[in-house]
Amino acid sequence: MMNIKPILTLFLIFSCYYHSRAQIRFGSLEEVFSYADQNAVSIQNARDQQRVAASKNAAAKGALLPAVNASAGFNDNITLQPTLVPANLFNPAAPAGTFNEYTFGRQYLYSTGIQVSWEVLNFQKWFDVKTSRAAQKLSEANTRNARFQVYNQLAQTYYSILLTEKYISIARDNVAASDSIFRIAKDKYEAGIFTQENLNRSKIQHIQAMQQESSLTSSLAQLYNQLQSQLNTSEPVSLLGGLSAPQPFGGVEAGENLTHPQVQVQQAQLQLNERQLVQSKAVLYPSLSIGYQFNRNWASDKMFDLSAASNLPQQFWGVKLSIPVFNGMSAREKITQAQIQLHQQQRLLDNEVRVTREEDENLEIQYFQSLADLKQQEDILRLQRSSDAYTSDRYKSGIIGLDERLDKFQDLLLVQNQYMQNLSNHCISGYRRYLRTKL
Repeated sequence: MMNIKPILTLFLIFSCYYHSRAQIRFGSLEEVFSYADQNAVSIQNARDQQRVAASKNAAAKGALLPAVNASAGFNDNITLQPTLVPANLFNPAAPAGTFNEYTFGRQYLYSTGIQVSWEVLNFQKWFDVKTSRAAQKLSEANTRNARFQVYNQLAQTYYSILLTEKYISIARDNVAASDSIFRIAKDKYEAGIFTQENLNRSKIQHIQAMQQESSLTSSLAQLYNQLQSQLNTSEPVSLLGGLSAPQPFGGVEAGENLTHPQVQVQQAQLQLNERQLVQSKAVLYPSLSIGYQFNRNWASDKMFDLSAASNLPQQFWGVKLSIPVFNGMSAREKITQAQIQLHQQQRLLDNEVRVTREEDENLEIQYFQSLADLKQQEDILRLQRSSDAYTSDRYKSGIIGLDERLDKFQDLLLVQNQYMQNLSNHCISGYRRYLRTKL
């Protein structure tokens, strides 16, 4: 009988290897951003729109070049239509008012030709190139803004995961501490020292600690699912980096002169509106085009026999000048609409500049305040932990009662929550400040 134990061992090894290879690991926030650049849906869509805009700009430039067309044809005149010709045209002696019937032409007609046209002067096409270039700049700004928005979402989820993992570690310690308190209370209750009320209070504290750990674990799973969705992947994701607020490139001063991505979008939109206004005025300008055409026909009485065919060449060239005289005022109304849109966009830009400037100032205030608060809260937490350890030893020794022990433990939980809140505020202001210097 075949020994299946080695086969099962190999199967388990390969299964573990495949699982480890399939999981996506990120060691830092930068690695998350790099992955999002290649996979996030909104970023990819923005880049597709950017490529479309570049293609439209290339098409607008190509429209300035001459157009060249070639043609070829074949006609089989199955029945040549007779023509009535005055008889005196060929016979002066023929009586007036008489006609003779003649048939002109040959049955088979072959034709080739080439046509060249070039709009030498067309202001609309010239301005269309500049307008499409402005639209391309707008799509580039939209791509940067899309990355900025996605990065903000990813950074928020990233730090939420790390903060939750840290909080779970604290919650597990709290579960162990509350369990120790409960066990001592239970022993003293059974010994008749503590009352039922004391026992219930310690048990409630222990249940609440376990409930908090369970809730945090559930939130962590949801955050990882959210990160997978933002990264557009179904593979398991894990974060290996430690919890620390990112530092801006070159300090705060490096980002002072950077334009906010949303302001860049409004600036690009304003430039596009300016180009569209100029383009709308081009409808009133004249246009000049030149054309050249060369045709050659062969007429024959036998199909595919050109030896006796008549050769009928033709060529000509021309110049055409078009001057708009009256178009029902529609062009002028379009100019008015473009002017209104330009003024509206200028107001939007001014407002966006003002809002983002104030947001940046507030962000600096929040960052340094959160840093100071975090340092103070770390000192408070260290002192509170020291006090709680001292109280725990006294409780275990029977020096103090359960009520005092639970009160001190509750004080520790409160300080822990305040610490985690300060740490969260610092991480949020830190990554927002970091992104302002990155994009």
